[in-house]
Amino acid sequence: MSKLRGKHKIIRICYVIGELSRGGAQRQLYELVQGIDRKRFEPIVVNLSEGGFWSSEIRKLNVKLIEFPKNSYKMAKLVNLFRFLKKFKPHIVHTYLFSANFYGRLAAAFAMVPVVIASERNLTEIGRGKTAWQMAIDKFLCAVSDAIVCNSHKAADVLINKYCFNRKKVLVVYNGIDISQHSEKKITTKAEHIVIGTVGRLSHQKNHRLFLEVAKIISESFDKLDTRFILVGEGPLRKELEQYAKELGIEENVEFAGEENNVMEILQAMDVFVLTSFYEGMSNALMEAMEVGIPVVATNVGGNEELIQDNMTGFLCPSNDAPSLAEKVIVLLRDKSIAKQMGACGRALIFNRFSADKMIKAYEGIYNRLLEIKVTEINHV
Repeated sequence: MSKLRGKHKIIRICYVIGELSRGGAQRQLYELVQGIDRKRFEPIVVNLSEGGFWSSEIRKLNVKLIEFPKNSYKMAKLVNLFRFLKKFKPHIVHTYLFSANFYGRLAAAFAMVPVVIASERNLTEIGRGKTAWQMAIDKFLCAVSDAIVCNSHKAADVLINKYCFNRKKVLVVYNGIDISQHSEKKITTKAEHIVIGTVGRLSHQKNHRLFLEVAKIISESFDKLDTRFILVGEGPLRKELEQYAKELGIEENVEFAGEENNVMEILQAMDVFVLTSFYEGMSNALMEAMEVGIPVVATNVGGNEELIQDNMTGFLCPSNDAPSLAEKVIVLLRDKSIAKQMGACGRALIFNRFSADKMIKAYEGIYNRLLEIKVTEINHV
């Protein structure tokens, strides 16, 4: 650790993640390793699985990527990760998602890595992405963690006040997106259709059944031929949701777009973005919609209230309340001035508080501070 005293020493950081498929946590890891100061930090990524969309994207950044066999035994993953950490000798291990938080922190502790950081990317509660035993493991591993970084104050409050995590170890760093690449939604002449959309994995958390119920109410308030509803994303509930759209009688107005590489272009075509999740951490999809100036309507869960200032940067509605969500969407569709003003306010908020640059600088500050604390502790032994 004494080698870190010099200001120009390179800090080696090993990022450990469960998988690199499309997802919010994976996207945030990509943004971080893409923008981190390479003159000060040397990032390396360990994928506890194989392949995935972000795997090839990370390699393009000239960042070393280590991948473990997908079906390897749990003990083998732990042993292999321990051996790698002993060889690479990182100053920091930073883990993402439950499997990586588990294997990564244990291996880092056995390998005596100086600083260990875990990430909580969602509103961590039993029944909301976590089981009771998973929460117990997380709390136990807090003892070998120097920090647990949440992406919303709401999630941090739950860890501290509901599950009694060490307050001093729980930190908040908002998600960040690259605001330099995307332009504001273009205001054009009247489009052929009204487009209401959402983006997210077709899973229980995102509650797309509610989105379809909202679509049903809206389609009854407008000429059916004028309304289109688009769901961008793939997942295990697709067939069930397609059947539900048929049951509601709106299948002709609903498009299941699947995974798309041009999500920002699709967002540009939307009149309103709707997020119907049961729970959230800090939604990347919601941030991207706000970034291009689309008015947004979302359920008041998790970190959504930290992105949406109700009636200013968007509308917040009670969870699982289709009439309330539909009412706010209809307000935006019928009053273009409110929609335009709300979209502009949302875009300004993203530029001011949620850029990738701000997120990266926050993490760099945490890394430096925790290493300085560790050096001080060692020097006083």
